[in-house]
Amino acid sequence: MYVKGHSALRRGRQCTESDVFHVVIKTRNNHPFFNDFYLARSLVKTLMFCEEHCFCRTVAFCIMPDHVHWLVQPLNKSLSKLIYSVKKQTSSERLKWARSFYDCGIRNESQLINTARYIIANPKRAGIVASVNDYPHWDCIYVS
Repeated sequence: MYVKGHSALRRGRQCTESDVFHVVIKTRNNHPFFNDFYLARSLVKTLMFCEEHCFCRTVAFCIMPDHVHWLVQPLNKSLSKLIYSVKKQTSSERLKWARSFYDCGIRNESQLINTARYIIANPKRAGIVASVNDYPHWDCIYVS
């Protein structure tokens, strides 16, 4: 759901390259586009592309059927521009994104680790898999 003025909260907000955010990006109308394995893998490739080209540092991500959780540190782009780039790169006739996104700044290392755990446990909590190891659309720098 888009809340009028929500994007205005981000306008003028400054962040540094050390800031990390938990971002949630929903699909349009919460449609489960990512039940399609290939659409989910396409999004994974886009997130990896952003990291490989030094736009960001990904700490963790998990692609759920109708949204993505991304624990990310923007580097050479603002958070809004980074999200816009991901949406633009992946949008197609088969995949539509909701207009807005949710983000929460991470304040310390303990919150960072707890948020990463929360993100990768999503498929298990949602009852999609019995073990996160059975889910193919996630990654975390803390798990090798």
